[in-house]
Amino acid sequence: MAQRNIFSLSVPGDMLREMESIAKKEKLTKSQLFRMAINDLIGRLKWEKAVAFGRRMAREMKITEEDIEGIVHEFRKK
Repeated sequence: MAQRNIFSLSVPGDMLREMESIAKKEKLTKSQLFRMAINDLIGRLKWEKAVAFGRRMAREMKITEEDIEGIVHEFRKK
């Protein structure tokens, strides 16, 4: 198991109450809930970075959305 580090976190009271409610409903600790939320955020940021890269490459290669299906089809035939 990865080493755990402890740190303090300040949140508004209404956010804390909502976190506690969700944690209770989902049978999670607040730490588990927080880790899930951070993992989701990290995943979303990585996805957004990948999408931005793909869009940039498509622009540079002058590929349109209409071209994608044909490109994928040709790649899969290989």
